[in-house]
Amino acid sequence: MIFKYIFLALISGALAGFGCYLYASVYQELTVIDYSGFIPPSAMFISCFVGCILASAGHALLVKLMPKIGDIIFGFLFAIISFVSILGVFKATLPDNDDESYYYLIYGFAIPMHFFPIVVWNTIKPIFIRK
Repeated sequence: MIFKYIFLALISGALAGFGCYLYASVYQELTVIDYSGFIPPSAMFISCFVGCILASAGHALLVKLMPKIGDIIFGFLFAIISFVSILGVFKATLPDNDDESYYYLIYGFAIPMHFFPIVVWNTIKPIFIRK
């Protein structure tokens, strides 16, 4: 069972990281702004891997401790943590720029990437973890 969680964490982390990279590439091309100084591509991959590894460990732990409701509690916690993580974007120190729309573009760049791990992890979870 532990190997299923390990594979789930690794594959979902890789897919979420790849999705973030694709999203970043398209967003940068459409806005003609280089955001790599604000969020490096390596940070996108690492954060997706860490998020998915923690999600797999948390799910395994909650399901083991509370077999009947662990999956439900995990789902709520993962969603809440994903939304709360957005606050870090608003607290980040942004580069100085006179154009106010630049800040909104950065928020539009960074915020959606916080949901890639939860979406990918929950999408491929049924392949590895079945009741």
